[in-house]
Amino acid sequence: MRLAGRPLLACLTVFLFTIGVRAALLPVLHVPMPAIHDEFSYLLAADTYASGRLTNPPHPFWKHFESFHIIQQPTYASKYPPLQGLVLAFGERFFDQPWIGVWLSSGLMCAAVCWMLQGWTTPGLAFIGALLVALRVGILSYWMNSYWGGAVPAIGGALMLGAVPRIAFQRRYAYGASWAAGLAILLNSRPYDGAALAVLTAAVIVWKIAPPLTVATRVAVPAAAVLVPVAAFMLYFNARVTGHPWELPYQLHERQYAVANNFVWSGNNPVPVYRHAVLRTFWSQINVTQAKDIRANLPSAYLIKLASMYGFFFCFYPLFIPALIWPFPLQTTEERVGVLLLAGSLVALIPVVGFQYHYAAAIMPLVYLRVLQSADRLRSWRPSAKPIGLVLAGLLFALIPIQFGRDVWKLFADGEYAPPMAQPYHNVVRQLEALPGSHLVLVHYHPDHNVFQEWVNNRADIDAARIVWAREISPAEDARLIQYFHGRSIWLLDPDQSPPRLTPYAAAAALQNVAQRSE
Repeated sequence: MRLAGRPLLACLTVFLFTIGVRAALLPVLHVPMPAIHDEFSYLLAADTYASGRLTNPPHPFWKHFESFHIIQQPTYASKYPPLQGLVLAFGERFFDQPWIGVWLSSGLMCAAVCWMLQGWTTPGLAFIGALLVALRVGILSYWMNSYWGGAVPAIGGALMLGAVPRIAFQRRYAYGASWAAGLAILLNSRPYDGAALAVLTAAVIVWKIAPPLTVATRVAVPAAAVLVPVAAFMLYFNARVTGHPWELPYQLHERQYAVANNFVWSGNNPVPVYRHAVLRTFWSQINVTQAKDIRANLPSAYLIKLASMYGFFFCFYPLFIPALIWPFPLQTTEERVGVLLLAGSLVALIPVVGFQYHYAAAIMPLVYLRVLQSADRLRSWRPSAKPIGLVLAGLLFALIPIQFGRDVWKLFADGEYAPPMAQPYHNVVRQLEALPGSHLVLVHYHPDHNVFQEWVNNRADIDAARIVWAREISPAEDARLIQYFHGRSIWLLDPDQSPPRLTPYAAAAALQNVAQRSE
């Protein structure tokens, strides 16, 4: 395969294929609408960075604006590490569309996986593997079609893992900078995953290179050239957001709001004082119950985690399991090291409470590497001199393009797609944007409100936003908020009606008074 034999051109082709196919699907798969708590937090980060700031000053009425996965004190910011927000900020700043950052990063992810695989296997298999990643993960998954992330840490993992064979087997020590770049990406997107993968890959590099002084001088120096300024930025970023260089925004947020910790070895935090029922329900009840169930059933929860991860990476995933654990002896050093890295990475997932597929983004290239290595061995299996292994390997690889074709056909058959959970919120947004002037919307939840359907999502500069979303607190405090935002149209939103009911605030307040007097 001539194209696969030209490494940079192969990576560029994979990149263009990924973003090109996704662009071609825009008539039926539009620019995604945010729906999940985390997406709005990342979009807040993007809006902050696109404005040229690392964080925002706290608003004088911040209690009305508390929401999920953001901090209000000592600054107003997303709790998440900055890199996904910076990717979105690039799209917002230069194209007025944060999703452009997601679109490009997904293409870069597939190209980075191609580069990573080129270090471990043949150019042809690397190219095929990267195309399979594009078809299964890069184009139609939520890593491309939301603001939640996945592509960015996968790029970091691919850079770290791709550097390992180039350093350890080929003695190309300058790739210490590539390893460090991958670690820097992970530390600023998925810190725990980055730390775990750094330990595993560094152990392989030290094991395979002797004497240790060589590692210190020829690998560590280019790595340090990348990591030292990155570490300085991280300390400065933390200091600006949390007030303490060694405290991550994520840690501060968990201390202020969360009860259950993210690792199985940690107990619960003291229950904080909540000012809003939805936050109390989510953090002190739902989140705690989920964590308790996982800790009580850790072995089965872990197996479910592995099965769901594998199902996300591969369609008809039970058919791919033999490829993952194919019983041929591991003949090459690359096979043995790849299996060790994958095994260690999967063990590192055990203590993590809960699981989303992007939690495994950094090790996704390893999973595909193992399947490629095993399928490559399967090709040579010829019982009774018949090319049965070659046929099986071809069928295995064909499953992903076939499933991709079915999914695309369904998209065109069903017409335009929009996530149902996002629709009510964005319908109200469009209704308000069609009206003149600026607006303040006070959100009134029913006691049984679905806490996963959040409406209080604001821009980085709240005062300058055309639409400001605020929580009801009390008549007196709401009146002060309304006075602060005088000159705006004031609305009361009842999102638990079907459809959500938006009423001018004065009329809604009068109706409430009548209802109270009648009681």
